[in-house]
Amino acid sequence: MFNNIIIGVGGNINSEDGNHPVEICNKAIHSFHHYSIEVKKQSKWYNSEPIPKSNQPNFFNCVVIASTKLNEYDVLKYLHKIEAEFGRRRNKINAPRSIDLDLIDYSNKVSKNNKLIIPHPRAHLRKFVMGPLAEINPNWIHPILKVNVLDILKKLDKQKLKEASI
Repeated sequence: MFNNIIIGVGGNINSEDGNHPVEICNKAIHSFHHYSIEVKKQSKWYNSEPIPKSNQPNFFNCVVIASTKLNEYDVLKYLHKIEAEFGRRRNKINAPRSIDLDLIDYSNKVSKNNKLIIPHPRAHLRKFVMGPLAEINPNWIHPILKVNVLDILKKLDKQKLKEASI
């Protein structure tokens, strides 16, 4: 059985070899199929300020809808593996990074334990997730809040999000 998943993708610094975060993230997205994650839709790229606010560079973000036969724990394991392959070092929380892959939703499942929380616990608070998601799946309903992505997005109007010029 296939599971529909939503993955938040982003980055805000060049890789060690000088590649732009969008280039790194696009390469990572193209590698998903090596891990039995099949991309169905990808949003445009957006530019947003870091959360929490800091003097870091702005982020480039998109959202991907994919399908997989993997369980949610294997999806998370492979997303972390892909991040590492593309230069992500997890040294400090909220540190600048060349790539960030977040499991936002896994077939509308609700789960909270010490390994994984789905849906992503802060996705509904982030315009850089809800904006791109609304672009490619305006009918998505938050599994816990039971609220449509478009209604969630209206509450995030103070956060800045603009289509990235790449």
